[in-house]
Amino acid sequence: MNIKSLLVAAVSALVLSSAAHASFITFTDRAAWELAVGGSFSEETFSTTTPTGFSIQEVGSGHSTGISNGVYHDRTVLDTAYTNYNFNSMINAFGANWDLRPGGAGQGLQLYFGNQLITPQIANTYTGGFFGLVSTTAFNLVSVHSGTYSGFAETHNVDNVVFSSVSAVPEPESYALMLAGLGLVGAIARRRKAKQA
Repeated sequence: MNIKSLLVAAVSALVLSSAAHASFITFTDRAAWELAVGGSFSEETFSTTTPTGFSIQEVGSGHSTGISNGVYHDRTVLDTAYTNYNFNSMINAFGANWDLRPGGAGQGLQLYFGNQLITPQIANTYTGGFFGLVSTTAFNLVSVHSGTYSGFAETHNVDNVVFSSVSAVPEPESYALMLAGLGLVGAIARRRKAKQA
């Protein structure tokens, strides 16, 4: 194999690996989520009005919001009012207890990490149970939008937000680039050896 063929193969591998999307697993059992993250995580119980480890950004109007009695109260309205949880560092796992009873059955909730939609959505009948995810890709934004059930809005309470910081795990693109580099170094070494002989 000549160097040109090797270089084409390396670039192809890099392009194909960068097209991969993050994969994630959703959890409705907090104990299983904790096991998946190895037991190391941070938790926000909203015991003060300022969350630790992240900030809350309410986008649009119509929120019925606030932190009181250890709970964050919020309301999402169609796609005009949604809430961003902006984390101070990259994380790969997120979850919380979600109670969608305060306003009656509304639209449910759709969560996004980064720009990726998390499926399934949180049903409009969720009554304080845990819902979370663990991702193969790091993110620092979780966006909470109204779901696709009928209705105009979703009033809900959030409590016990848990998140896990990312350990240094290389992305697939890094592996492809490293393999391409090793292959190129090997090809150059082989070529030099052939010239010396």
